Amino acid sequence: MNNDTTNTNNNDNTEVWDSLMKTIFQRGLAAIRPFFPNVEGLIVTDEKFGQIFIYRVTNDFKKSYDCGFFLRELAEQFQDGGRDAGEWMASFFYELMKTSKGGRELPGPHESEEKEEEFIDHVLFPHCLGAVSEEFSPLRITGKRGLDDNLTPVLELGFMDIPTEKCVFPIHYLYKMMQLNRDPSDTLLIALTKLRQKHVVE
Repeated sequence: MNNDTTNTNNNDNTEVWDSLMKTIFQRGLAAIRPFFPNVEGLIVTDEKFGQIFIYRVTNDFKKSYDCGFFLRELAEQFQDGGRDAGEWMASFFYELMKTSKGGRELPGPHESEEKEEEFIDHVLFPHCLGAVSEEFSPLRITGKRGLDDNLTPVLELGFMDIPTEKCVFPIHYLYKMMQLNRDPSDTLLIALTKLRQKHVVE
């Protein structure tokens, strides 16, 4: 195989990939429009997470709300024809509108790693632990920072009455969720509910 052939294959792959991303992006727009006619967006590429789809909805009061979605989750939503994708995507915008009457754009990046760490310690963790404790009250929740096998910083959550197993969440993923105007505690609650169901604990 010569260089010309290799370059042609790479170009073909790139074109196919770009076409797929545009298709998913357009399907996202189409899914949201029945709920919010005024919607626009863009695709951005993140170093850690790859393609992220950002949508902006403007309501009847001219207030704009931004929300981001990972490629993986949109692809999963559209697998069955996307019957419930619009309702699922719209739910995040409805939640933003309830909590931020004046509109809500995506937050800007933190100025430094120190500021990011402060945000994680003083905003992200308290929010996640508070949501989990409230949902499963009066059960006792365990939570701590740690490292997984790949030395990735993680948040370990579990229950005192299930000491043998914990749910582990990459901290950079939870942080990114908040940067996309998404509530990371949703992911935690789903995983912890599955953990209790697995162990059949009342």
